[in-house]
Amino acid sequence: MTLAHDIVSVNYELLLSLPFREGVGAITRDEGKPGHLNIDLNGGPPAWVSHATGMGVLDFDGATDYIDCPAASCVDLNFTSGDYSIVGWVNYNVTTMSQIVIGRYGVDLDGWELYLYDPGNTLNLRHSHNSLAPDVRDGCYSEGWATGTWYLFGISRDSLYPRMHRNGLAVDVTYETGGLKDPDTCNRDLVIGTRFTKDANWYEGYMQGLRVWNRSLSASEHRFIFETEKHWFGVS
Repeated sequence: MTLAHDIVSVNYELLLSLPFREGVGAITRDEGKPGHLNIDLNGGPPAWVSHATGMGVLDFDGATDYIDCPAASCVDLNFTSGDYSIVGWVNYNVTTMSQIVIGRYGVDLDGWELYLYDPGNTLNLRHSHNSLAPDVRDGCYSEGWATGTWYLFGISRDSLYPRMHRNGLAVDVTYETGGLKDPDTCNRDLVIGTRFTKDANWYEGYMQGLRVWNRSLSASEHRFIFETEKHWFGVS
């Protein structure tokens, strides 16, 4: 992490920052202030490739590729009642109905997960809370996330009704009745590109710049990130 990275105001309380710029190797480095270690590329693993603009991105094969970080190394991503935000660039294809982008979770058990879903081209956020059984999970989603297209997604959770942004602009979100209750505390690995069991729901396509905060980003911050990065992805 560089000093310049740390003093940019939008990076305040940035817990995880994975720009995927290395271009080689079996790990990727966290540029967030905590500096999580042991973030490993697994499977193929995901391929290091360059976008036409020269920006380095990761290419997931939709069959075996994923990234993980051991539970003991990412305790600060164990969100329960507090605010959080997630941002990243995605350009996905469809190989499975549900494709995990990022999560620290167990379905119907605990934690949080973010995934793309087809049919419907939706981006979905889900919380699991077995302590409230039989109400073991709830979620929300937004539409319009077409395949084969670069998007900057943005999530801000500060209440029962998290907000979603696409390319810096707020989008309509559909919620389950009562919104998203607090996820149960979770002691599991962080996963990127695969299910928490690391054997299904594979992500296929490109990904870059995954970031997680332990605060809720404002609408203007989502817009700022998009405006400062869009040129790398040919998006206007």
